Amino acid sequence: MTALLVCTALGIEARAVWHGLPAGDALVLRTGMGPERAARAAARLPSADALAVAGFGGAVREDLRAGDVLVATEVRFGERALPCPWAPFLAAELARHGLPVRTGPLVTCDHVVTGAERGLLAERGALAVDMETWPLAEAAGDLPFAALRVIADTADVRSPWAVPAYGVVAYRVLRRIGPALARWAAHASGADHPTDDDRATGADRATSVGHSMDTGRATGAGRRTGPEADDGSVPREERPFPSSREG
Repeated sequence: MTALLVCTALGIEARAVWHGLPAGDALVLRTGMGPERAARAAARLPSADALAVAGFGGAVREDLRAGDVLVATEVRFGERALPCPWAPFLAAELARHGLPVRTGPLVTCDHVVTGAERGLLAERGALAVDMETWPLAEAAGDLPFAALRVIADTADVRSPWAVPAYGVVAYRVLRRIGPALARWAAHASGADHPTDDDRATGADRATSVGHSMDTGRATGAGRRTGPEADDGSVPREERPFPSSREG
């Protein structure tokens, strides 16, 4: 079984993430672009102890700049949301490696979001948008899950391809996330033991009973599924939003 599985949409993202991962038991999987391709990949993911989604993303708030790393506190799709309780630990690890980190909601859309639509998402508390994370977050079930997006497309740019230099900045940052991801995966899957300072408060955990997808692979039973769950007994739960906003 792979210790860490990282899913990316594009080959350039996969190469960047793989470059930064230390040698060891990790696998980078390219899913293809868009929610439909991500859903097909989610249905046949290889077994892993921890699952992450990483790559480029678009900012919906003007205070995010190219190269900023958004670690999702929750992933939204339509009117649904899934919490990401490991966000504080991963964000701290990325910051420890000198990367500019933000935490907050990430929205998955089925189209490229531009103009006024970005403003509407920002009004609902989102920080960034992508097209692949939701199906993979849903498929993760009780596995330790994390989602991060390096901003390559800022809110003041009308086209995601308008400023190629932003992509260069984002690529260089994406190449540096591997060590933090590996540290998070080891910690979250139980290979490493947490200290009290590592644990998140759990404020973003859902309180309603929700949905999880069984993809026929390892579910993480008996491993921590969040920073508060030492025995794997606390699953992530889907909820409707609006949720608590974080900026």
